[in-house]
Amino acid sequence: MRYRPLELRMKLYDEVHSLRKLGLSYSQIIKMIQEKYGERLTMAHISYWLRGIHSPCGRESITLDDIKPSKELAFIISDVAGDGYVRIREKAYDYVIGLKSKDVEHVMEFARCLEVVTGSKPWIGKGKDGLYIVEGRSKTLYELLKKPLDIEKLRYYIEYNQETITSFLRAFFDSEGYVDKNGNIRVYNTDLVILNYVKELLLKLKIDVTGPHLGTKRGTPFYDKKMEKTYYTKKDEYYLYIRGNSRGRFAELIGFTIKRKMEKLMKAL
Repeated sequence: MRYRPLELRMKLYDEVHSLRKLGLSYSQIIKMIQEKYGERLTMAHISYWLRGIHSPCGRESITLDDIKPSKELAFIISDVAGDGYVRIREKAYDYVIGLKSKDVEHVMEFARCLEVVTGSKPWIGKGKDGLYIVEGRSKTLYELLKKPLDIEKLRYYIEYNQETITSFLRAFFDSEGYVDKNGNIRVYNTDLVILNYVKELLLKLKIDVTGPHLGTKRGTPFYDKKMEKTYYTKKDEYYLYIRGNSRGRFAELIGFTIKRKMEKLMKAL
């Protein structure tokens, strides 16, 4: 049997659910899928998909009991707190954990971590905007990470040991961190709860940090060159600042997965 790529399976999966909602029978769905995609599905395929027994990634491979503290899980948690997302794809009744970024190193590390934690290979692609995308599927992981994140519930996984703490911080600085030409390190977010927690972890590692400081006020205009349009910020944005005497320790313990950020920091040091 020919193996269909994940991206194609996801399209077929969405299409099957959409057609069923229109009231089409299994035979009609099979015929329409074949006419549109040149793919012949079986009655069993459609039945399993519609009843939630299978998804494009197969069966749910993990339960909450299977999720143990690890540097990979800490990395995923941090990314969801930053640029990452969790959502339900309503058409397909699918639970998605994903990340979109311009930095391929960050996306590939997130993909590796997802595969380790879920036991399933995630989908990796590129959007029309040129950004890299990675998405994995797991209802169990979705339930653990759905927003707003419950930091108290997640502390056990993040603060299990120094390795999990540094992995969490590295992912957060990959997503939200900035290094200027002089080596000054800042990390930005609109969520004060998350920023204060990041500060708590940095101090635990004996890294000197100040803030949160107000960076950008809500309603500040900014011009998007690509879209050629002016937008306005919807929330106040705050930042933490790593003191100069702790930059070396930050580089040694945490650093960046993203090469360009790490190179800029090391050059300044």
